[in-house]
Amino acid sequence: MKYERYKDLYKQFLISEKNLSRNTVNNYLVDLDQFFSTEDKKVSSLNVKIKLYITHLRKKNLKTSSINRKISTLKNFLKFLQSEKIIEQINFQEFESLSILKKIPNAISKLQMEQIFMNLYHSKQTNKELYILVLKLIYLSGLRISEALNLKWSDINYQDNSIYIYGKGSKERKVYVIKNYLELLKNLGKKNQFVFTLNNKKISARSVNKFLENCHSDSIIKDKLSSHVFRHSFATTMLENNADIRHIQKLLGHSSISTTEIYTKVAKSMKKRVLDSYHPLKNKL
Repeated sequence: MKYERYKDLYKQFLISEKNLSRNTVNNYLVDLDQFFSTEDKKVSSLNVKIKLYITHLRKKNLKTSSINRKISTLKNFLKFLQSEKIIEQINFQEFESLSILKKIPNAISKLQMEQIFMNLYHSKQTNKELYILVLKLIYLSGLRISEALNLKWSDINYQDNSIYIYGKGSKERKVYVIKNYLELLKNLGKKNQFVFTLNNKKISARSVNKFLENCHSDSIIKDKLSSHVFRHSFATTMLENNADIRHIQKLLGHSSISTTEIYTKVAKSMKKRVLDSYHPLKNKL
């Protein structure tokens, strides 16, 4: 396809203008390569090629979210070509995403979370204290795992117990944590610019989740958990304590309030489980 030659130009645009990580950019390019490799060479019309490709995706046994990501990647690439005056006529109505049922994220009550942290300290894994500190930060502040691991010493303000976070799309926000937690961080020692390091290198999200996976395998914790659960539980706990949803939105770094509103369903679901389990007339009505 003649537009494949502009892939490198688009890559530079994503890195320099959109400020996306190289890992994210590479994932986009893989999706584009799939389009280029599956296109019908006998078809000359670009709009027809797009329609055939989307039909091809929908026939494959892929998750709806994966299909939508691939469609979005192609759409954004062609919009870039259009902005550069490389192409003109594109029927963007073909790029209709498949509807997705929003999955209610898992969340854990405050009491359960306290027990989980107590249990994690019984793990015999090396560097458990460091991994637990990362998970505590996520639970105390609602950070994404990537945001927590990118935390630098220079981002911490000990005067007002706050930290500066650089989230998705290079958006900056300020979150607060309890003073006692920041005191624990001081014990790590400043080995380099990042707070959470091993062997002078920033630890990875995979290693944190592997720690949780091993704790489950060793029966240290009952349920299989990921680092995301700690962020979800922060949001749910805040809601249950009647925090304003707009404030929670800012703390989580959500660009849309509708994303944050998912947690209201989680909070209601948790309250229902408590009622079903502990109501004095349970099984008597």
